[in-house]
Amino acid sequence: MPKRKTITELRSSLFETFDEVLAGESQIITHKNGSAVALISLSKIEEMEQEIELHKNLAIGYAQAMRGEGMTTKDLKSRMKEKEKKIRAKYG
Repeated sequence: MPKRKTITELRSSLFETFDEVLAGESQIITHKNGSAVALISLSKIEEMEQEIELHKNLAIGYAQAMRGEGMTTKDLKSRMKEKEKKIRAKYG
């Protein structure tokens, strides 16, 4: 559960809050009018973007499989091995 702070509390504990966010603790900063923002670390955003991409690819793969498209595991492994060979040949 993220910590909640007002803007005033944030002002008085900015460095502490920054360190907490870097340590992985999300923060909710609230304004007296009721609006709020979330503070999360850049690494957490990048992690979430990777998860979104993974889920998107899984959904595409699932849809293809349901339509009878795609490839067998054997074919996929073969393609991956071929790509690996090309990368090794190019970069050593």
